[in-house]
Amino acid sequence: MNELRELEIKHGGVTRRLSYRHGTSDEGVIQQVFQQVDYDLRRLRRCDEILAYVGSQHRRGLRPLIVDAGANIGASSLYFALAFPTAIVVAIEPEDGNFALLQKNVAGFNVRCIKAALSSSPGSARLVDPGIGHWGYRADPDAGGNLTCVTMREIFAAERNDVTWPFIVKVDIEGGEASVFDKDTAWVDETPIIIVELHDWLLPKAGTARPFLQCVAARDRDFVMVGENIFSIGNRAFG
Repeated sequence: MNELRELEIKHGGVTRRLSYRHGTSDEGVIQQVFQQVDYDLRRLRRCDEILAYVGSQHRRGLRPLIVDAGANIGASSLYFALAFPTAIVVAIEPEDGNFALLQKNVAGFNVRCIKAALSSSPGSARLVDPGIGHWGYRADPDAGGNLTCVTMREIFAAERNDVTWPFIVKVDIEGGEASVFDKDTAWVDETPIIIVELHDWLLPKAGTARPFLQCVAARDRDFVMVGENIFSIGNRAFG
């Protein structure tokens, strides 16, 4: 078993200790999120426009809703919670060990943790370990699987209310994005920012990126590559 260690994270004037497994992919996750700042909106040319809109919503008493699919040990969920202190964050992670650290690392923040697989349809899935570390687990649809599938329709229905508005959906689920964007994508039109890591490089010839590309191609959204991620930004969202 890998040794559990803690690392001090400082962001937005807040100091927080983050637990991780030494010598594992956990270290790469933390580096990507807090050193390379993969999800920092300041990397976008439209950042001022986006943050101004967030501020205007805040002054109206409204809180942003952020969905973190593929939350892993919670580094990204913690980042979003620190970057947007009034946000409600929904963190989705299917693997037991990752999920336990996720819960530990976001304790005390406005983060709801869901142990499930994100999909476009209710049902079940099975966990697949391709052997590339704790960040590589994938949930494949399987009627006999022991994982529950949760949909964006269900998340929005549970979390949207008079004081929340959809802001960011981040999807990094190791090829599972194919089953998120293949149907029932009305939520895309309601979501100003979608951050996706595509995985054709990991699963050659499987076409895992195709549903996402077809989904956004039909919509009026910017398509911005930043590092490993695509930022899909609604062009009418921040008017």
